[in-house]
Amino acid sequence: MDEFRGFPAVAQGTVIPNLFFAAVLPRLETPEALLAFLWASRLCQAKKGELRCVSVEEVLAEPGALASFANLAGDGESTTLDRGLADAARAGALLGVRVLAAGDTRVVYFVNNPASRRAIFRLRAGDLSLGPNTAVEPIATEDRPSIFRLYEENVGTITPLVGEQLLAAADHYPLEWIADAFKEAALSNARSWRFIERILTRWDQEGRDSEGTEGSSFEERRRRYRGAASPG
Repeated sequence: MDEFRGFPAVAQGTVIPNLFFAAVLPRLETPEALLAFLWASRLCQAKKGELRCVSVEEVLAEPGALASFANLAGDGESTTLDRGLADAARAGALLGVRVLAAGDTRVVYFVNNPASRRAIFRLRAGDLSLGPNTAVEPIATEDRPSIFRLYEENVGTITPLVGEQLLAAADHYPLEWIADAFKEAALSNARSWRFIERILTRWDQEGRDSEGTEGSSFEERRRRYRGAASPG
């Protein structure tokens, strides 16, 4: 291998968010997870359009990929990269999507950012496609349900308009708040996104400690989130 003589003054670059170093890197437990994230970021950012995702085969075809996995992760086999991508997804850095077609199943990975989450939703809704006659299935990486699953289980079918609102809420509120808001709506027998969104907005503005739902009656909860004055 030729000696590396330094980076040029002007060169293309791959953007790695600063948050990766504080929130994700300490959670990565293997060299292959770090390598997989770096290669996925590099290839996803080089793509155009909304479907910026990458497969194992695409990574392995890149010059230098096999050598980097062989040198730092022990081997350059596809199973090592598969494991690294899955580990990076479990750490929250990547989002895995299973692509289902007649007689064929493959997995692609997105970098976990708002644009990718929006693209995955649009894939599920049928607005985007990864190939003719394909369906997609996001790969769960944690026990807690996503905002989409919470909505489907508690409210109903997700429309494109509601999907955009769910994406915005998922980017703004902690998942714990979202899950509790769905639970509060169920207790109030008000299974609608508008009602759930009001709960989240109120918690965001006033803080959850001021909510005072303990001991609240069914009607008091409904009045509070519909904007009516609570009885004094």
